Amino acid sequence: MSPKTKTVLLILLSFGLGIFAGGFYCYSVYGSRGPQTHRSQADFRKAFAERVQLDAHQNGQVDSLVEIYRERMNVHRQTILSIRDTLRVEIRKLLSPAQNKLYDDYIREMDEREGRTRQPENQKK
Repeated sequence: MSPKTKTVLLILLSFGLGIFAGGFYCYSVYGSRGPQTHRSQADFRKAFAERVQLDAHQNGQVDSLVEIYRERMNVHRQTILSIRDTLRVEIRKLLSPAQNKLYDDYIREMDEREGRTRQPENQKK
């Protein structure tokens, strides 16, 4: 293969990867539901109450149920985070030092993305 052909193929490959990465980024940010905005727990509850037309008594009951199940969900969330962290450690063992630096960037981006869609633990209550 001539150097000119290799250069053209490299440029086309770079262009294709750029399109793929841009598309992946847009889908991860906007997904099928449009841009994600941060809403408080109170906003979600109010929107739910309006959507299903809860009366005051039902709204109080739903709030009580949400509080009861929130603790259960937090326990499961901690388990999931622990499994995720173990997985990350195992993946790191497979990577070269250079790849680990790239993996650090990837993890940072994923953690930031999660931070945009999920309230930190200290702001939940």
